[in-house]
Amino acid sequence: MATIATDKEPFSRFYEATSGAIRAYLLRHCRDRDSVDDLFQITYMKFLGSKMASRPQSSDARAYLYRIASNAIKDHGRAWHRRMRLSKESRHVRAHVADAPSLPDIALRDALASLPRRQQQLLWLLYVEGFSHKEVARIMKVRPASVRVLAFRARKRLSSRLAATQPSDGEAGT
Repeated sequence: MATIATDKEPFSRFYEATSGAIRAYLLRHCRDRDSVDDLFQITYMKFLGSKMASRPQSSDARAYLYRIASNAIKDHGRAWHRRMRLSKESRHVRAHVADAPSLPDIALRDALASLPRRQQQLLWLLYVEGFSHKEVARIMKVRPASVRVLAFRARKRLSSRLAATQPSDGEAGT
């Protein structure tokens, strides 16, 4: 982010005039109260990195600051939803991938490595990076509706590869 030199006095007045209202706005609209301080800081950092910082006394500066705050809230919300979805999907994948919750890392790594590269990429983007199906579709240049089917097939193949590496019930006792 490029830094733009600002005159400290006009910005200080702008900050004094807007900081209370921006904090209240963030508190009112952010689900995660613990993140309000971070969002507050992000808002002003982005403002300071913008061309608008050189003219905080302009009539558009306050509206621009609120736009930044709104975008910060949206970004934070998307990240929060992505983490929740990832957590839920990870539990779902673990439940379908193997019955044994203590599957050795090496077996999983080997099973993933045995998948076609596109399936590896798809599973990585969904479950490690936490991208949505729509985002994965853009990244992999497929239709969004295809991602769900491709993910199902990749999980099924991974599950069968993992099952092949697990000892059968008869082998476990020998």
